[in-house]
Amino acid sequence: MKIGIFTDCYYPQVNGVVTSVLMLEEELIKLGHEVIIVTVKVPNHIDDKDNIFRINSIPFSRWKEFRLGVPIFSEPFKQLKNMKFDVIHTHTEFSIGLLGKYMAKSLDIPALHTYHTMYEDYSHYVFNHKYGKNLIKKAIIRGSKLYVKQYDGIIAPTDKTKNALRRYGVGNNIFVVPTGINLRQFSKFNSNHPELIKLRKKYALSNDDKIILSLGRVSEEKSIQNIINQMPELIKEEPYVKLLIVGDGPYKNKLQKLCTKLNLNDHVIFTGQVPFDCVSYYYSLADVFVSASKTETQGLTIMEAMATGIPVVVYDDLNVKDVVIDGVSGRLFIKDTELTKSLINCFENEYKTKKLSKKATEIIANLSKESYAKKAEHVYYEILYNIHEFHKLKA
Repeated sequence: MKIGIFTDCYYPQVNGVVTSVLMLEEELIKLGHEVIIVTVKVPNHIDDKDNIFRINSIPFSRWKEFRLGVPIFSEPFKQLKNMKFDVIHTHTEFSIGLLGKYMAKSLDIPALHTYHTMYEDYSHYVFNHKYGKNLIKKAIIRGSKLYVKQYDGIIAPTDKTKNALRRYGVGNNIFVVPTGINLRQFSKFNSNHPELIKLRKKYALSNDDKIILSLGRVSEEKSIQNIINQMPELIKEEPYVKLLIVGDGPYKNKLQKLCTKLNLNDHVIFTGQVPFDCVSYYYSLADVFVSASKTETQGLTIMEAMATGIPVVVYDDLNVKDVVIDGVSGRLFIKDTELTKSLINCFENEYKTKKLSKKATEIIANLSKESYAKKAEHVYYEILYNIHEFHKLKA
């Protein structure tokens, strides 16, 4: 098959969509398919692969790391039409996603879309007022329904996303295909590994420190502030606890001010964004991984932490159903006070915590990147078969 993957998010950007696309691309090629990535041009970036087709772009004003494609000339359209795709798979709802929809219709080939992001959870970026946010949410729901209407199939990373789309009124075929992870990339390093020793020195961490890790985009909807607000109570029980916040984003300054207000500057460390190939060292450095986010469609960082073999304490949401099982493969919480109790329990009950981590690695073994690509491939074939049968009936 010749597969066109259309996405506004791609390397050198770093986020969950990029990770998902890179893994899918790699594994589909291993399965023998030809994959063309259609994405935005990034200033001063040169690709080291020849299957990338980049469209002229401009920065998106509010988030400079995101860019919007501007396919204003006819030449890109001609080039893409001549590529003779069998199927088009879009991963974003913006400029390049729209281009993918247009190309599929123009070429009369099937199109699928992966719904990575629950945009209703991000309405505060548009209008941060109670009534205004409700109006924006309604508009987002309606817009999402209209956007996916013409697709031959929708891929949802979890049942949570599928259920939300059904609630929106989406009637398309929806296939649940969890994004996999590169299991080999997230093996746990020993505490005396040179890179871990460097990190402890860099962040002034002693061997007695208990390290809680939060890793990912630093934005309001990730609810990192809830973790910080619980730190004073946690410190009463565990005086040597440190919260390591790895990542960057628009909410970082507010969180730093909150730490100053709560007198936590000696207990909370902001590392900023780190290279993706160094992330596994940060997981290995931690004693426990925590996520208080209520907006995850899947939660890849949770899965990565579990694959590394560190215990996870996460908000109890449908996106982690059957992956994080409370008291079996991790700890779940709803109230912030439950978060504190779960963290203390992880620190104080070493034997139980090791059992949680062991079970977690067993569960995550079923969510490899290889499995992800094979499931996506199955969806492509099913859509192609259904369309072929439909045309036979029409004939």
